Amino acid sequence: MARISGRRAYRLLQSIAYERLAASPEETKAAHTLAEEVETFGLKSEIETFKIWDYKIKTATLEVLEPFQATYEVKGYGLTGSTAAQGLEAELLYVEDAGDVNLQNAAGKIILMNEGLTVDKYEKLIKAKVAGFIMMGGPVWERGDIPQRSIRDTHFKHGKIPAVSMLTADAFKMVKRKASKVRIVLQQDEFEADSRNVIAEIKGTKYPNEVILFGAHYDSVPYSSGANDNGAGSVIIMELARMFADKPPLRTVRFVWFGAEELGLLGSFAYVEKHEKELEEIKYVINVDVAGGFLGKNVALITANERVKGHVETLARQEGLEMDTRLDVYSSDSIPFADKGIPGINFCRFGAPIHNRHDVLQYISPARLEEMAAFVYKYADAVVNAKFFPVEREMTDGVKKNLKAYLERRNGKSKEEKKD
Repeated sequence: MARISGRRAYRLLQSIAYERLAASPEETKAAHTLAEEVETFGLKSEIETFKIWDYKIKTATLEVLEPFQATYEVKGYGLTGSTAAQGLEAELLYVEDAGDVNLQNAAGKIILMNEGLTVDKYEKLIKAKVAGFIMMGGPVWERGDIPQRSIRDTHFKHGKIPAVSMLTADAFKMVKRKASKVRIVLQQDEFEADSRNVIAEIKGTKYPNEVILFGAHYDSVPYSSGANDNGAGSVIIMELARMFADKPPLRTVRFVWFGAEELGLLGSFAYVEKHEKELEEIKYVINVDVAGGFLGKNVALITANERVKGHVETLARQEGLEMDTRLDVYSSDSIPFADKGIPGINFCRFGAPIHNRHDVLQYISPARLEEMAAFVYKYADAVVNAKFFPVEREMTDGVKKNLKAYLERRNGKSKEEKKD
């Protein structure tokens, strides 16, 4: 009889603990590793491709021309277009968070911004007719990795503005020395590329048309091996797939390892779009994103109702597991399903490093992987094999409000909402 194994999960995690950027050869390699692992315990796997916009930076430079001369190391901002070969030369204006007051005289200038670029803020830059922008990132007190960023199709539907990223520590020097004129050079290729979702399914023995979907993304951010975020979630749902394969459930269980989550949940949005006719069958989404840290705390973020929250709280106490439960949205792959009215739950363990080069295996505990996998399986087994399905297709008003706000940040507000 199968059992949850943290050591086995950790060994699989070791095999995918390298930088896995969306649509890269490394993401493809990890997809095949996961698909092959599924087949070791008798399930069939499917790799489903979807298109995303990708880029390759050829040149990215930043020079201060006045009132002093200096060159700063930068990264090209992906999918923002290119400058002329000789570059873009203009007055520099520090606009902080790009509020209306600071943007009123930004036309034709290269602006320097604090970190953070929502779709609505980007649209404001377009309307302000800025010539280019520089985005800072990282703490002002140390030199780390220069952020490697890109805009998304939700941004560039409004147009393109050539841009670069730099360290906040260097931006501080420019502002302190009152840099007033700069030149940026940005040359990049932009193209469509394939990312991948890995899918496996076990048909229900009694209710095959009622589907519980288990999700975890397997891509990572630049510089990161993504052990915590989210190799750990990927290996945990692999353990769950192994358990359900050993004892087929009453309802269908479907496991999806999503690609390109770090670029804006692209894999899960692509899945929802491709399988829209099947969404009515999906009754619930159980997602695991960030897990296994030696240090941290367990959290369940629930896009459903109070009854689901109470069930998780009670079970966690019964199992002797500290679990912070909240009715809220979480920026992960349950969101596209919630947008279609499908309730979900996100299991996480916050504490170990994420989104930087410190997200590595040394901070991940096999015992903590096993603990989370065992709890999620116990919870899921009760739901999947319930005599009467216990999760209503509803969400609290607070969850709906937070979901609406999240999607507005991701996609931008509609014209009608902006008029209100």
